[in-house]
Amino acid sequence: MKINRLLFISSLLVPLSLAGCDRDTYDGSVNEGDTTDSGDGDGDDTTEEETGEPEPLDNDEDGLTNEEEAELGTDPDKKDSDGDNYWDPWELAEGTDPLDYDSRIYTGFWPYNPNKDEMLQGTWETTGKQVGKPFPRQSFLDQHGDYVDIYDFANFSVNEAMTPAFFIFDLSAQWCGPCHNVANWIKGVDDANTSWIQELYPTVRDKVHSLRIWWVTFIVQDQAGGAPTLADAQSWFMVHKDNYIPVLVDETQQVQDRFLGSAFPHFFLLDPDLLIEYFPPPGGGTNENPYPAVGLVDTLL
Repeated sequence: MKINRLLFISSLLVPLSLAGCDRDTYDGSVNEGDTTDSGDGDGDDTTEEETGEPEPLDNDEDGLTNEEEAELGTDPDKKDSDGDNYWDPWELAEGTDPLDYDSRIYTGFWPYNPNKDEMLQGTWETTGKQVGKPFPRQSFLDQHGDYVDIYDFANFSVNEAMTPAFFIFDLSAQWCGPCHNVANWIKGVDDANTSWIQELYPTVRDKVHSLRIWWVTFIVQDQAGGAPTLADAQSWFMVHKDNYIPVLVDETQQVQDRFLGSAFPHFFLLDPDLLIEYFPPPGGGTNENPYPAVGLVDTLL
């Protein structure tokens, strides 16, 4: 579903001071990618009729022939021999072991998009806050110590709606109390600091935990306001443990420098291709809707 961007036009409103400050188990489901080919299951568009030679057998249609799977020791009848939700050829491409569950592409079971090189590639030189601008393709350190290619999350559709998931990018700082309140809210805490958020945005938590929305938290400042490290992501995850949410480290603070608004926490919305869908204008929040990007998730997605 594509949001009608005309709905984003709104007048500037007074922000809610409570909402910002100046200055469980994710099951590992991943996109299985595009397996469309000529019908012979080998991942290309060459047919037996065109070559005059019989096509090698590929029972599971993962791109590895039965003969190759026999040499590797992988299961020719399963795309994912070790059951870690990453196809055997993906693991081979990324240098992990398709026969070892604990040797997987991402410790956190994040998605893997084998078609990400075909997407419009955003860069720090070409990106911006304007609608339609692609977010820069970069790998960010996550709470598990892995470098995660943000484009692996693109066009993820393994959810109850079977529609590609949009993104909320959350820019937070270790020293920011409201940032921690939002993180508690998302993981399911209802208390004096979070219940008002749930009242304003009653459907968002469920949409995050049903994988209709990817909520991605970028830690952009440490406790002292400086550049964050892996320890900050690990600490954040320990306090707000939610296996559905990648916690990424803005080590060079490029995300902060390019996308931070006027207060923490700051949220903006991206479409399934990681193109900017909505970036809130300065002063765009109100008492009734302090986080307008989150509000769009609640009302339109």
